Amino acid sequence: MPPLELNFGRSAPFSLGVEEEFQLVSAESYDLVSRYDEVAEAADDERVKPELMRSTAEVATGIAASVSEALADIVELRRRLAAAAAESGTRIASAGTHPFARWQHQEITDAERYAGLVEKMGWVAERELIFGLHVHVGVPTADAAIAVASALRTWVPELLALSSNSPFWHGHDTGLASARSTVLESFPRSGLPPALDSWEEFELLVERGARTNSFPDYTYIWWDIRPHPRLGTVEFRACDAQTRIASVGAVVALVQSLAASVVEQLERAGRLPTEQVIFVAENKWRAARYGLDADLIWLERDEERPARRAVRELLELAEPAARRLGCERELGEVEAILERGSGADEQRRVQQESESLLTVAQWLVEQTAEGL
Repeated sequence: MPPLELNFGRSAPFSLGVEEEFQLVSAESYDLVSRYDEVAEAADDERVKPELMRSTAEVATGIAASVSEALADIVELRRRLAAAAAESGTRIASAGTHPFARWQHQEITDAERYAGLVEKMGWVAERELIFGLHVHVGVPTADAAIAVASALRTWVPELLALSSNSPFWHGHDTGLASARSTVLESFPRSGLPPALDSWEEFELLVERGARTNSFPDYTYIWWDIRPHPRLGTVEFRACDAQTRIASVGAVVALVQSLAASVVEQLERAGRLPTEQVIFVAENKWRAARYGLDADLIWLERDEERPARRAVRELLELAEPAARRLGCERELGEVEAILERGSGADEQRRVQQESESLLTVAQWLVEQTAEGL
């Protein structure tokens, strides 16, 4: 395979790109509808992109120098996508799963990449009716990308608990805060990444994967965090799609600030320690199951502590970098989420009050459009 295209350091330090995967729902039934082609044509915007299923639309911001700039782009993209969807009697909603839609009723996007996924993985790909939020952070070097990915791996559980927003699946309360994360982990090359010591190790891994016909390139590695050399970023992929725009800002600000904190620590101390994956995976499971009500392992002490406390301690770590990056206001929304609960908590409250998953779907549509 040809050498990887490396663009680390090409953009400003800790620049951002954000990808949101939206549900396309009927304005009448609020069930998912396979209308991506019509919506994309009406939007007429290269930032609107297809996904595996035609009931999904992904939008991607441009390169943003700050969280506030990225959020402005997100608001504009949501507004444009919602207007385009309305032309075909469609609405958009943002959450990790749809409350009652079934994967068996979805149409696969007519594209070589997606047809190949279904052919190779069958049912595993066909049931991937899930929606995520991906955050790209620009880093200065390839080695910094590996260091940031390794450090952020430890904090995947806290960020998953904070962003958990998929309690329902096929009309059923799963008992999970993030059903999306458990569905995604049935994919090969998904979940927590291995601990890598150097960029060369990642390059060799990708080269070996292509040589053994395991995967054609690194974009077929669906880890919770992965280097993205062509974009010059570390891509954080563990979070459920967020309904509220302010919650998107909170997640993006926390990821950006933690990445900056790691690079600064790397410059001061050199190589950073990594935690054993089995205990990070245990914490991730607890976060997927209980969200912000989980008790997570305090890995430095081998004790348990509430997820909310763990997230607040991440905030303390991130705050100095947030001040330098100018995203203190957006980072402050993390505390608001801790107080009102995650998206999963909010969805369950709506369902319990109304005793209706249709009402939950309607609420998701309304909140996704709030402030547009």
